[in-house]
Formats: sequence, structure tokens, C-alpha cells
Amino acid sequence: MTSKSAKSARTTRSSSRLLRLLAVIFATAMIAAACTGGAVDQTASGNTDTESEGSDDGGDSGDEEVSLAQGGETIAFQVQTGVPASSVYHAEIVEWGERLERMSNGRLQPEVVPSGAVVGALEILDAVDADIVPVGMAWSNYWTGKNPTAALFSNPPVGSTGLDQSSSLAWMYDGGGLDLYQRLYTEEIGVSVKPLPVCPMGPDPFGWFSEPITSVADVQDLPFRSPPGLPGLTFQELGVDAIAMPGGDIVPSAQSGIIEGAEWISPADDRALGLSDVWDNYYLQGLHQSTDIGELLFNLDWWEALPADLQEMVQIATQATIVDCQNVSITVNADAVAQYQEEGINIFNTPPEFYDAFIDAWETVAADLAEEDPFFAEVRESQQAYADRVMPFRLTITELYQEIGESYYPEKVGEDP
Repeated sequence: MTSKSAKSARTTRSSSRLLRLLAVIFATAMIAAACTGGAVDQTASGNTDTESEGSDDGGDSGDEEVSLAQGGETIAFQVQTGVPASSVYHAEIVEWGERLERMSNGRLQPEVVPSGAVVGALEILDAVDADIVPVGMAWSNYWTGKNPTAALFSNPPVGSTGLDQSSSLAWMYDGGGLDLYQRLYTEEIGVSVKPLPVCPMGPDPFGWFSEPITSVADVQDLPFRSPPGLPGLTFQELGVDAIAMPGGDIVPSAQSGIIEGAEWISPADDRALGLSDVWDNYYLQGLHQSTDIGELLFNLDWWEALPADLQEMVQIATQATIVDCQNVSITVNADAVAQYQEEGINIFNTPPEFYDAFIDAWETVAADLAEEDPFFAEVRESQQAYADRVMPFRLTITELYQEIGESYYPEKVGEDP
């Protein structure tokens, strides 16, 4: 039999369920009334107006749409790179712009143009500072005429303190390099820009020559296209007649006899520029730019006017492009070297004599600059401290990959000259 208390409990539960059901029915009716009573127009400013619009018969309002306007203005801007449109790395910045437009759902709309479209490659920093173009892509070593420390963030000889390309990027992100990078521009050079590293593309090959190079004596007094800044100073210390010029001037200068050798960026970019049409002796191991990291420069006022979410998108898109550049550099440069071999280009190893000679020349240049410029000394000391911390471990690990690779591929590309 069922007790009175049990019956009472069931009655209470039934009443509770009934009340909940009535509440749901009432709420549903209220929502339906709200939806059929008028359309909601929510503007970007957050204002909401409700307006009832009658149908032709003055009664039923009919089907209505709910319009939710997306907030935020569209920002169209120009980006100039420091390389020709044929460059692999110009294409990477084009992809950076397309990625940024997708990430922002069209709120950011970059137009990427090649070197010379607005200003010359060596004028990009000043153009960004003056907001002639709000964003530029170049290499910080282009600005060593303004401050020699600039090249330490891009492509210092022998990695400045023995850092390789990956550990140089790690120093920027984990070793305090990004803070020093910003100080370089705003405090030391005195321009209103924000830098971000992008497009690692090293190590750059030693370069192209008319005749095989077997010793340091073979390049002394040789007119040679070199990057500006610290690599050029180190080549000069080594006795090379180093001449800085943009990439587009290399082939005409070779054809007119101004230079007898040159380096540019990479096997793929060298091919696109036509250097293999001028010379047929190619040396892969370049100490002058064993690391080579590009930069995006943003006008600081333009950058600070961006909403925080768009700033974050720019930074994430830039980091993604770093990965893209690392991947594409492996692929396209290997393919370019294979094509050179098929065409009969002589691909040589840099003679061992160059290593000690070039490192000695660099240490002489670096010591002089550190004595003259306290900021140069501060940046290099930061790099040295980070190298001391990570390179012993990193060299031990990378030796593993070298040993494994040589077991699978004992025949390497370069031959001794």
C-alpha cells in the first residue's frame, strides 16, 4: 500500500513539473511575440532600435530579418618590400598580406608592392617613418649607415657570436632581443617605427665568381657585390673590394665590368635574378650572412592606432610567415641547386681557409664597433650571453642530424674547388 506521505510527495513533484512547464510555455510565447513584433537593427555603435512595420493589410507584420552589422572599419594600406617582384620573399610577403586579410575578415587590406614601386630599397626605413608607406619589408642591416648595430638583428657575420638562424630568432623572442630591437629604432636611430622579424632566409651563399676561388688571396682586391653594413665592413677587412648595391643592379654591373663577383640571397633568388647567366662558379657556404632575417617595419603611429585585436593578428600572421619562409627556403633552394647541377654550374664548397680568416676579420670589426658604440656592445653582449647558454646543447643536437643525413646521403652537393 502507498502511504499518505508518499502520495503527498508525488503530488508536490507533479505540481512543480506543471509550474515549470507553464513557465516554458509563457517564455516561448514572449519570445515569439518579440520576434514577430518588429526587426532589430544593431549598428556598429551598439545602438538598438525596434520598429514595428505593418503589412499592407495593417495587421500581420510578415517575415522579418534580424540584421547584425559587423563592427570595425576597413583599413587599406600599402606595403613595400625591398626585393623585386620575382623574389621568393616578395611572394612570401604577398601571402602574409593575404593571410592577414583572411584573419581579419577583410578589416585589414594590404597592398604589397615590390622594391622601387614607391621608394628605393634603401629608402624604406625613412619612408615608413614619414608614413609615405605605412609598412615596409627590408633587412635591418640596410640601416647600418644610421647605426651599425642594426645589422646585429638581421645578418651579422658568423651569426655575431656563433648563433645560427634558429637560435638568433630564439634570442629575439626568449633572450630579450625584441626589446633591444625596438630601442634600436626609437632611441638609437630616432625613427617612429615598430619592427617585427620576418622571413628567415639564410644562410646566404658566399657567392658567384668568374674563376674558381681557392684561397683568401684570390678575392683580395676583387670588386665584389656585398651586402651593406657589417658584412661589407668584414669583407673589406679581409681585403675584398666590397661594393653595396640593390639586387636589380647586380647583373648590369657585372656586364659592364664594375664587379667581378657577387652574392645576393639564396640559390632560388639568385636564379630568379639571373646571376647564373653571368657566372658559373658558385660557393654555398657564406660566413658573411650565415643568418639572414628580414623585418617588417610599421609606422609607429599607424601601428598604435590599430585596435588590439588587429595588432595581435598582425603579429600572429608575421610569426606564421616565419614558418612559411623556413619551409619554402628548404624546398625552393634545393630545387634551384639541382637545376644548377643539370645546367653544368660548378658548385663548390668554400675553402676551409676562409673560415678562420673571416672570423678573425669579423672579430676585429666587432671589437672596434663595440668600443665606439655602447649600444652595439650591449646588444652583442646580450647575444653572447644567449649563445653561451644555448649553443653547446644545440650544436650537440644538430650534430645528430648531420651524422644521420650523411649516412643517407654521403654525396653532398658542393665539391672542393
